[in-house]
Amino acid sequence: MEGVSSHMNIGFVLPYLADRFGGPVTAVRGLGAALSGRHVDVSYWATGNAEDRRELERLDNSYLYDLNWPRRWRRSKGLVHGLVEAMPSIDLMHINGFWLHPTYAAARIAHGNGVPYMLRPAGALEPWRLKNGRFRCFKKTVYLKFVAKSMMANAACLQADSDQEAEHFRQVGYHGPVSVIPNGVDITNLCDGEGTEAEVCWPDLKGRQVVVFMSRLSGEKGLDMLVPLWADIVKSRRYRDAFLVIAGPDDRGYRKTVEAMIDRYGVGSHILLPGMVQGQKKVALLRRADVFVLPSYSENFGIVVAEALACGTPVITTTGTPWEQLHTVDAGRWVPPTKEDIGRALEEVLRMSQSQRRQMGERGAALIREHYTWHKVARKFLTVCDCVLHGKPIPLYPGAKEVEKV
Repeated sequence: MEGVSSHMNIGFVLPYLADRFGGPVTAVRGLGAALSGRHVDVSYWATGNAEDRRELERLDNSYLYDLNWPRRWRRSKGLVHGLVEAMPSIDLMHINGFWLHPTYAAARIAHGNGVPYMLRPAGALEPWRLKNGRFRCFKKTVYLKFVAKSMMANAACLQADSDQEAEHFRQVGYHGPVSVIPNGVDITNLCDGEGTEAEVCWPDLKGRQVVVFMSRLSGEKGLDMLVPLWADIVKSRRYRDAFLVIAGPDDRGYRKTVEAMIDRYGVGSHILLPGMVQGQKKVALLRRADVFVLPSYSENFGIVVAEALACGTPVITTTGTPWEQLHTVDAGRWVPPTKEDIGRALEEVLRMSQSQRRQMGERGAALIREHYTWHKVARKFLTVCDCVLHGKPIPLYPGAKEVEKV
């Protein structure tokens, strides 16, 4: 593969590895799968429980360790011992996350053993978490100053998923090497079917205009805007049969907040909360959607945006995400994160004919095929790995021209 001069062994470290933890896990496992067998051996190191181990039985070279106190930090003595023993066989560590113990432990162990590592904060430094340049959480400000800054300084480079995230690194005082490598998607299964399979699982979708939100149910995802604006939309006779699906795993109890909003605005008959949707059900739901919406206040990438586009579905998201290309290629709408702007964009796309939305979706799918397949992302990643291992300058945009920026 281009960018690889010799065989290498890469260890991926992250706090968790089970599917229910969403985007960061999807990104690591997708990249690992694309690398395997291409002059690269990959291994995965994380914490987990018995349920996670059962889920990951078929994931080769995955090592999950039990949690110790303090569990909220996802501290694991077993993970530390496992990484120490594995260091002689690992050429490069790819460390994901920022605030939790596996990230800290892996960085310390790799540095102490002379093994270079790339650090991918995976959205941990998003500006919505900051106030006057400091984190709203005092503990994070202290952690950044006394722990994380040395972790960043010792890294061979920081990986950003987008230009926006690279700028976030600078905002917290990091001035070392950065490489922008977007996430990818596996388009193999995303192009199949018409989406009507979703109506078998959820009969309420039949014969209705369908809008889909799919992500973790948490505060930064903009559901506090989406639910009330949806209440305004369905009051109109034109959209009285429209249906919103809010799919995704609960994050720290936020689902109860969403349910309370749905009750408060009286839109229970126009909203479905199916929980986390995976596999072919997920693909069917994305393909059935007339519009996909992700009203996040901030995203380092938003892999589900790429998945929706690959399914040929128009996307509406905010300028808090790095998806300006929606506007550039006319595959959806990229608007400020306000209730009014998101609402106007939704109504605009819902008013379009099916033919217009189909053409919009085709442009989005072409964008993903051209720039965001795992094969192309893996080439960029391996270019950076080769630079790290051979002391070459770290490229900001590996194997890509400026027009290919995220």
